[in-house]
Amino acid sequence: MCRQCDGDFPKSALSRRALIAGGLAAGTAGVLGIATQASGATQASGALLSAAVTVAPGLDILPRDAWGADLAPKGPMGVEDVRFLLVHHTSSPNNYRGTQRDLIRIAYAFHTGPAKRWNDVAYNFFIGQDGTVWEGRAGSLDGPVEASASGGSQGFAQLVCLLGDFTDFTPPAAMQDSLVHLLAHLAHRYDLSTWKDARAQFNSRGSDRWKAGSFIETPTISGHRDMTYTACPGEAAYRLLPEWRRRVHPLVQAARKQPGLQRAERLSLEAP
Repeated sequence: MCRQCDGDFPKSALSRRALIAGGLAAGTAGVLGIATQASGATQASGALLSAAVTVAPGLDILPRDAWGADLAPKGPMGVEDVRFLLVHHTSSPNNYRGTQRDLIRIAYAFHTGPAKRWNDVAYNFFIGQDGTVWEGRAGSLDGPVEASASGGSQGFAQLVCLLGDFTDFTPPAAMQDSLVHLLAHLAHRYDLSTWKDARAQFNSRGSDRWKAGSFIETPTISGHRDMTYTACPGEAAYRLLPEWRRRVHPLVQAARKQPGLQRAERLSLEAP
C-alpha cells in the first residue's frame, strides 16, 4: 500500500501552463525576490532574507508573508499538543526551474483547493535545498499550530517539509544543516526529549495506517511514512533520520543551558 507523497503535493501542477495560470511562471523569479540557479536549486536574495526572523543561533526563518502575504488562510487552525516532529518532502522535481516561493504557493493552492480543502498549506515549515527556512502554516513561528497531511489527521506533530524529491537524491548539506537546527529549535521549544532512542507516545487521531484511538509509539523525530502509507520523505532522506537525531541532541542540550533561549509556553487546549 506504499504510495508516493504526491497526495500532499501536485506534481502535475509543476507544468509551465499551470505556473503561468497561477501567475507563477519561472521567468518572474527576479520580481519575486528569488534567484534561480542553473542546478535547479534556489537561493533567497539578500533583500528577502533581511525579513528573516532569527529564532535560534544558526537559524533564521522567513515568515509566511515572504511567500504568501496575498494568500490568507481560508479559516482558523487549531492548537497542537506537540509530542514529536515529522519530516516530509514535496516530491517535486529537483531540477525545477522556478523558485522556492513558487513551490510553496503551488502547495498552498493544492492544499486549500478542492482536492484537500485544508485551511492553509499543510506544513508548519519548509526548507529549500540552499538551506533557506520558510514558515509554512500561518502562526507556526508563534506557537504550535495544528498541521495537516495526507492519510488522515494523526496529529501531535509539527511538520517540516523539504522542498524536492529525496527518493534517490540525498538532501544537500545546507538543507540538512538547516533541518537539524530547525528540529533542535522545535524540540527545545516544545520540551521534547531528543536523547538516544527517545520516543513519543499518543493515541492516533486516525490515518490510513493507524485507526483513530490506536496507541502509537514513535521516535521523537520521525518520517511521514511512520504515520501513514507513503514513501515520504523519500528513501534517501529517511535513511538519514538516525544521523539527524544524533546531530539534533547536542544542539538541544546547548539551548537548554542558555538562559536567553527560554522554551515557549504551551498554549492552552481548553476552551475559554
